[in-house]
Amino acid sequence: MTTFSQYRAMNRFGLGAGPLDLNAATADPKGWLQQQLEVEQDPGPQVPDAATSLSAFYEWRNERKRLMGSEESENRAQELTLLQRGLAAQEQSNFFKRFEYAAHTRTPFRERLVQFYSNHFSVSRKGKRMISLASVAYENEAIRAHLDSSFADMLLAVVSHPVMLFYLDNNNSVGPGSPAGKRSKRGLNENLAREIMELHTLSVNGGYTQQDVQALAKMITGWGFGGYNNRNPAIKQGEFFFYKQNHEPGPQVLLGRHYDFQGLEQGRAALIDLALDPSTARFLATKLATHFISDTPPPEAISILERSFLDSRGHLPTLHRTLVNLEAAWDPAHKKFKTPNEYLLSAVRVFDLPFNGRIRKLIRSGLVNLNQRPFFAGSPAGWPDDTRYWSSASALKKRIEWGLATGASANTGLHKIEQAVAMLPTDAGDLQLAMKRAASPAQAAGLMLASPEFQWR
Repeated sequence: MTTFSQYRAMNRFGLGAGPLDLNAATADPKGWLQQQLEVEQDPGPQVPDAATSLSAFYEWRNERKRLMGSEESENRAQELTLLQRGLAAQEQSNFFKRFEYAAHTRTPFRERLVQFYSNHFSVSRKGKRMISLASVAYENEAIRAHLDSSFADMLLAVVSHPVMLFYLDNNNSVGPGSPAGKRSKRGLNENLAREIMELHTLSVNGGYTQQDVQALAKMITGWGFGGYNNRNPAIKQGEFFFYKQNHEPGPQVLLGRHYDFQGLEQGRAALIDLALDPSTARFLATKLATHFISDTPPPEAISILERSFLDSRGHLPTLHRTLVNLEAAWDPAHKKFKTPNEYLLSAVRVFDLPFNGRIRKLIRSGLVNLNQRPFFAGSPAGWPDDTRYWSSASALKKRIEWGLATGASANTGLHKIEQAVAMLPTDAGDLQLAMKRAASPAQAAGLMLASPEFQWR
């Protein structure tokens, strides 16, 4: 069995204990986590980039429109069905690649951080299917690629990414005083500006006003991307483009600061200031402490993270090293309940399950039935990070059923059961004994996955 520190490093900071993790984390759990922060970030799961994915969706939509407008024929319904299935298959392929990458990564702490910031800067394909093919690419390009830089760099990458611009409607935002606004009478869209301040930086308690929302919305008018009906060769389909004719001219005032910059730089300057604001430091420190310590983290832990953020000017590797060294994160009194995605990932990792058709089917059904389909959160706030949301009686029943079904279907041999038992914490003696007394390896696997001990990290 593992020590508490080893178990916490693999489960609290990682994505669930796996055989490779156990070997790496044995000698120095904290050092194992710190070493992961020194590793050069790779591109992530191998999926088409966002521009390619958005263009592919445009082609799909055009083909669907053509079929819908064609004369009625006995083949049209079949062709539409095949077209729909083709898109769904591409979506599922991307999501499975993302899950498999996380399940088999050798740097699970880094991957947990990627998923944390991806949820912080959440995008959802719910009601926005155009971004469904590009969601994993968005995570790679805007989040993963900036994990080793500053929070300001990540914020700029997020806000200028076509997936975020479409998700929160900024591609439709036109300054009323801009040339395009005067011609078309189109107006300002405040969605992205509001969520930047409420969810991405300052928080709802950050002291901004409706006038500040409007000012930021004006400063990021013109931030868009090449659409499906674009005919300008200078604008590449699916890539960021600054539409100068849509940008609201003139200086703006945000949180009492005057921004006299013109064009694209005006919005960039405002975003950098928001990223470095003390309210942003407090908000992000609170979210990190909540995710890595408990639903009600100690105030002193939040203060330490906040100070690290401010002193380093939002340098993320520095902040993450501070996180690893927080005493509260290693306190046995603190617990975090696994989200469905975390639960399924840890199940695959603990038994090193092969990513075959049977396991894929179990993963897909698990994420659907446990209500955490990838990139399908109900709002821009992302998925909740507290026990109450995920631990209702019906949700726990579904988890137990999934765990038992997976144990029975996984063809887990005795050797993998022995490995899994070795990865249990020292206070899980009853579960260890039950697994050893199980009638078969499949029953032992089901007992572990359905156990209360496995639901927490």
